[in-house]
Amino acid sequence: MKLLLNTHKKIKSAILTASVVVSNALFAALPTTSNPSTNPAAGDYIGLLKGYAFDIFIVVGLVLGTLAFIVVSKNMIATYSEIGQGKKTFGDLGMHGGIGVLLLVFVIYLLTEAAVVIV
Repeated sequence: MKLLLNTHKKIKSAILTASVVVSNALFAALPTTSNPSTNPAAGDYIGLLKGYAFDIFIVVGLVLGTLAFIVVSKNMIATYSEIGQGKKTFGDLGMHGGIGVLLLVFVIYLLTEAAVVIV
């Protein structure tokens, strides 16, 4: 009987300790948001919103650049596949590669100019 009471006390103590740990974790402080890259002065909420909008536009531009790269890569792979089937030649692959590089340079140039205009 004494062993049963000691086991009950240990279990009760363990449950109490676990509940304190869980309750402390539940009331932990939330993380703060990071400031935008343009970091406005304190209290300048319009500048803060402009900074976040700028950062969002930059991320969208990076996604567009990545999509352009994926499209050019997909086109190059499709052309290489058609070379194996005898439909195209390596000259076609070189042409697609050259035009793809020019397209990527143009897209990156436009995105860079857009980022300058947004600021």
